Amino acid sequence: WLEAVKTKGEKAIPDDDPVIAYAEKVGIPQAFLRLAWFEFCHRYGQPDAKRYRDWRGVFRKAVRGNWFKLWWVDADGQYMLTTCGKQAEMAAKQ
Repeated sequence: WLEAVKTKGEKAIPDDDPVIAYAEKVGIPQAFLRLAWFEFCHRYGQPDAKRYRDWRGVFRKAVRGNWFKLWWVDADGQYMLTTCGKQAEMAAKQ
């Protein structure tokens, strides 16, 4: 799917995708959203991973549900990375 999207000259997650508006509305930092995409691609890029018809929709659900447990929200409403988030951040930098 990702290759087909690239071939069409599209972004995997367009700037007007509802996940962008959702992240802005609830305060998820852009860097955390990119980290979620990195983890999403890693997990679902494995040979034995589940396959879906609507990858963008699945990513939206993954962000809304914090499927990868990358962040938490402190008492002041600030998003912070969890241990899983820090590990993902380190892996993304390599």
